[in-house]
Amino acid sequence: MKITLLTPALVAILGLALAGVPMTTQAQTSTNSASATSAPATVPKSTKFRGTITAIDATSVTIGNKEASIANAGKTRTLAITPKTTFKIGKTDATLADFAVGDKVSGSYTTDASGTMSANSLHKKSASAPAPAATTAAPATPAAN
Repeated sequence: MKITLLTPALVAILGLALAGVPMTTQAQTSTNSASATSAPATVPKSTKFRGTITAIDATSVTIGNKEASIANAGKTRTLAITPKTTFKIGKTDATLADFAVGDKVSGSYTTDASGTMSANSLHKKSASAPAPAATTAAPATPAAN
C-alpha cells in the first residue's frame, strides 16, 4: 500500500518539475536572442558651447568664438535646430525668433554618428536692449525781430 501511494506522488512531483522547465528555457531564450540581435542604445554626449550668433535661420544657428579665453577660440559651429531644441532668455522660455545675429549665447549640442551637430539648448542672459534712438536736434535758428 505504501508503494501504491508513493508512486503517484513521485510521478506528480516529477511531472510538475518537468512542466516548469520548458517555460523557463523559453523565457531565457527569447531574452537572450532579443539582446543579441539589437544594438545597445547609446546616448550621445552633450557638449557645451558659448559664443556669438553669426548666422541664424529656421533650421540652423551658427555660433562663432572670437574670445581668446574660450577653448576653441576662432572656431565656428553650425548647429541644427530640432523640435527638441529649447530656447531661454534669462530664466524665461523663449523661441527661435527671440534670437538674432550678434547675440552672445551659450548652450549645448550633441553630435550624431554622421557628424551632424544638433542644438539641445540655446540661452542668452537677457533680452537685447533696443539701441537708443538717434536724436538729432535741429540747429537753433535765431529769432526774427
